[in-house]
Amino acid sequence: MDGEGEEERKPQFAYLDLLVSTLTEHEKALDRIIERLEGITQNLAEIAQHAKTTKTLPGEPESLVYIKMNIKRPIEEVKKILESLKE
Repeated sequence: MDGEGEEERKPQFAYLDLLVSTLTEHEKALDRIIERLEGITQNLAEIAQHAKTTKTLPGEPESLVYIKMNIKRPIEEVKKILESLKE
């Protein structure tokens, strides 16, 4: 291959390098997301197992003991939403 052909392909090689780098970063990001989802799945399985073994007394309403939410709404608005769901 002569020097002229290589010079013409440099933009293609640069593009391919960029593409490979981008795909590698996306793969790493997806791996992190998958790991987080695996942890969440494990936590949910533990919660479900605990819920199966926890018994409520007859006539006693079931209740949610703990919930952690990351929301960008005022607390009063969230309270109103939750109250409306009870009805």
